[in-house]
Amino acid sequence: MIIKTPDHYINQPDILKSSGKLIAKFGGNALVIGGKTALTVVGKDFFNSLEAAAVQYTIEEFQGYCTIDGIDKYAVIASREKADLVIGVGGGRVLDLAKAVGVKQRIPVITVPTIAATCAAWSALSITYDEAGRFTGGIQLDTSPKLVLVDTQIIAAAPVRYLKAGIGDTLAKWYETLPYAATAENDFALKIGLRNAGLALEILNNHGIQAIKDAEKKAVTAIFREVVDAIIVLAGLVGSISGGSYRAGLAHAINDSLTWISEAHDSLHGEKVIFGVIAQFILEGKPQPEIDELIACVKALDLPITLAQLGITNDLEQRITAIASGIKIKAEAVHQLKFAVTVQRIDQAVAQANRLGEVKLNEHSERNEYKNGLGFLSGDHHAAQYS
Repeated sequence: MIIKTPDHYINQPDILKSSGKLIAKFGGNALVIGGKTALTVVGKDFFNSLEAAAVQYTIEEFQGYCTIDGIDKYAVIASREKADLVIGVGGGRVLDLAKAVGVKQRIPVITVPTIAATCAAWSALSITYDEAGRFTGGIQLDTSPKLVLVDTQIIAAAPVRYLKAGIGDTLAKWYETLPYAATAENDFALKIGLRNAGLALEILNNHGIQAIKDAEKKAVTAIFREVVDAIIVLAGLVGSISGGSYRAGLAHAINDSLTWISEAHDSLHGEKVIFGVIAQFILEGKPQPEIDELIACVKALDLPITLAQLGITNDLEQRITAIASGIKIKAEAVHQLKFAVTVQRIDQAVAQANRLGEVKLNEHSERNEYKNGLGFLSGDHHAAQYS
């Protein structure tokens, strides 16, 4: 079993104001890589804190996607500047790039997420794309970041859309892992993954809506912080512990294929992933009431339930065929599933997910129907066994 986790994880409002002394433990000459907005968001307090701790730094602005060429480019800069640590500031793309640069240069990495849209701040994985934003693969890294600094004041101030996407991405971890539950008895890593995914599901089921409401008010509450931890820590743990067996992340595979559809490029990772979960339910042959319940819950979170909401409105039949044809899953992972996964069946599942979503989208429902919790747990009672 292989476990990769950060040495330290800190979730605290305004932690960046005193982060210099924490960062100084890992090096004294930092390459700071961040998006333009993210670098502005962390503000002068962050850089003043570095200076107060005698940490020198070079700032490099990042834009676009995490590409192999981009990783090489910033690795050259790190070498040129004689950096002894890398600090990634921003969302998943820049954090993935910073992690890969650090591993390539064999220097510590510190991640400073400014949104809670994925578990990228935690994971020992960098997702790569081409220059057009199309998924090209994942780089399994030797280690997770040394230090993760989550300033919840900054996370709360970000557009709420990112938090919703993070909830969608985290929910998928449970539904993608659950089909392998039958093999958990002989796979300790899978047991841990199920426990963490189940706990994340429970937290999001009970507090997801309230956390969104808190974020709309820019309020850093205990519930908001717990949901952020579920997105970054628990989802990160699911992918950070492996036992050597292959598991198919069907919803993520659908997301990866969707990145090759140009019209979907403005949709976020978690938005595409959660639509993939709906298609997975159909692939699994779930009872219609469970599928309907899932769609209703996703809609209550203001996440996409149709391809149109992901930006795909024209030539649907052709686009759906392209999505299905672009799915790449290891055969070893598919063979362990109790349901068939073929291009034709994925094509049918995506089309049906879209049709059901269109019907549900036209139904009137208020988000406060779920003020006492969403219904993600009620459709599948296996959750209680693992959470």
